Amino acid sequence: MPTDKITIASYNKYTAKSAEKMRSGKNIKHTYLEKPAMYKKIPNVKGKAVLCIGCGTGEECEHIKSLGAKRIVGIDISNERIKFLNTTHPDLEFYTMDMEKLNFPANSFDFIYSSLALHYSKDWTKILNKVSKILKKNGTFLFSTHHPVKWGAEINKAVNKNTFLMGYKKDGLEEGNVLGDYLTTRKVNDILSEDFKVSYYHRPISEMISDIVKSGFIISDFIEPKPLKSVLKVKPEFYKIYSKIPMYVIFEIRKR
Repeated sequence: MPTDKITIASYNKYTAKSAEKMRSGKNIKHTYLEKPAMYKKIPNVKGKAVLCIGCGTGEECEHIKSLGAKRIVGIDISNERIKFLNTTHPDLEFYTMDMEKLNFPANSFDFIYSSLALHYSKDWTKILNKVSKILKKNGTFLFSTHHPVKWGAEINKAVNKNTFLMGYKKDGLEEGNVLGDYLTTRKVNDILSEDFKVSYYHRPISEMISDIVKSGFIISDFIEPKPLKSVLKVKPEFYKIYSKIPMYVIFEIRKR
């Protein structure tokens, strides 16, 4: 199931704000957790062709360019983000495209990268089969997504107070309220900030791995990243939480 219209509309609306926040380093979870872990796993791309799925406002494309990639292509379902990138990065290739309908010739890319995009799709097999087709033999697909331990929790958001709870309360011999749901695949409607409304899919890790295996890939690495210690100077409570509870998971998978 493709990304829904409400989510796309939000990404279109907040293109400029998202770019400003990313470039300022104020997007804490990206600057101090997800991107450092992903960048650490990028292979030697010098002279290679690279595709970025869900390229957003282009930070990873800039970084991969600095590593010497010969060709960098970014795709995103948000047409406003692609318009923004075609203006700010005219030397790179960007296309408005659904990640479930990747339209490139077979064996086009040496390396494919995706930052926090796959959870917007319910069924990964469509994406993985397309990736397998356009990725060269022995090529790598590196992607991050929501870690279900956090995102499967019961989420309650209020002004200056958010709770993410997973577990249950037990009274005597009877089990009481169950908080969260790790094992059930389901659509989640959320608000990231202000009126930035999105819908994504929660999936247990077993289901993620099953889709990868069914698609013929080999899992070469699996990472549950911790934040950089440097975030202690900026937002110490972020380090306190996410050095103990995973926010994201990273898969490095290879085409046979």
